[in-house]
Amino acid sequence: MGLLRGRLGRLRDEDGFSLAEVMVALTIIAVGFLGLATTASTGARMLAEARQRQAATEIANRELEHIRNIPYDDVALTGALTKSTDPDDPDFHVSVDGLGYDHDKNASDDLLVIDADGLISHLEETNVGPTLLRIYRYVTWVDDPNVTGMQDYKRLTLIAYFRAPVNTGRPREVRVSALFTPGTVIVEGEDASGTTGSSSTPAPTPSPTPSGSCAGDTTAPGGTFTILSGTGAATGFTASTTVTIQLSPSDSCTPITIAFSNDSTNWGTAVTYDESNPTATWVLTSGDGVKNVWARFTDGVGNASVKGPKAITLDRTPPTVPGTLARSISCSGNNRTVNLSWASSTDANLIGYRVYRSVDNQEYAVLAQVSTLTRSDTHQKNLDSVRYYVVGYDKAGNESDATNVISLAKNQCS
Repeated sequence: MGLLRGRLGRLRDEDGFSLAEVMVALTIIAVGFLGLATTASTGARMLAEARQRQAATEIANRELEHIRNIPYDDVALTGALTKSTDPDDPDFHVSVDGLGYDHDKNASDDLLVIDADGLISHLEETNVGPTLLRIYRYVTWVDDPNVTGMQDYKRLTLIAYFRAPVNTGRPREVRVSALFTPGTVIVEGEDASGTTGSSSTPAPTPSPTPSGSCAGDTTAPGGTFTILSGTGAATGFTASTTVTIQLSPSDSCTPITIAFSNDSTNWGTAVTYDESNPTATWVLTSGDGVKNVWARFTDGVGNASVKGPKAITLDRTPPTVPGTLARSISCSGNNRTVNLSWASSTDANLIGYRVYRSVDNQEYAVLAQVSTLTRSDTHQKNLDSVRYYVVGYDKAGNESDATNVISLAKNQCS
């Protein structure tokens, strides 16, 4: 009997979970899955915004590079602007009369440069993949207290605005700014995404207030910087004179200001390091070849150290056009195979070739990137049309002009 009671006791201990325990467990699991779903959703929004910001940065820098080649007298808007009532719209900072613009959002308007013969359009929309960008351009007069007279030079402020996913508190624009003088172009950074160029270096205005461990500090900042490759370029190459620089200075006496130089003698305008946005842009000297950049880190009490040089190869010369594109065709059942061939392109930094294809009169898209002079493609032969062309591309991301186009009609097999 004692043995039987022992077995019955163990059976009662193994009755399983009660309904209440099951409900609690399911609730915990549901909360866990909800947390994972929220995290995944937030991550997706952040990734989408990063892609949009990259596209906006590329467009803004490309626009700035283009405008730098416009004659000084033509750097002007063609007419007055219209103030927006939407605080998120960059035109919100246009004056009520449309003749001024508050470029640094400090409630002080600068006079816009307006000339009917100017070449700067104010607003343009462009698509980069699925991202719609609105490009705002403002040109204002700058009165330099160190220069006699007024309207001493011009400031171009360029904003690439995009509709980012809702990430509270994060800006939806990339802003770059440049100063233009009659004889030279001085490009200065005004924020984390600002552009910095070659000129002599004035002290930051207003002078930053030192904070942190500054008492008795005689040690210059440490750290380093890296020149990032251009968009679509191999490591160490760029096709644009405007490059992005990743910053990593270190000093307990803040703020840290940073200036750049192309020759370690003439320094650009100092910018204040922002740990949350540790990049700046810089303009290299023109002409293809290896370019060196130096950075000067200065702490809150004036201790300075020079870093560099760091090198990057500027290559703005596209490869030559590949030789004539030829083809052979064979059909099997419902499929058609096209064998493409072409002659080589020449370029000191050539990587290979991109084969572009258009199906049924849609936009061309890259079919393949190859290092050889041939490529095959198999598709259904009953497509209304298929077209191909080939370009050469180099380490800086430059593409050559296109070869001749090969066009195939529906069910064509010879």
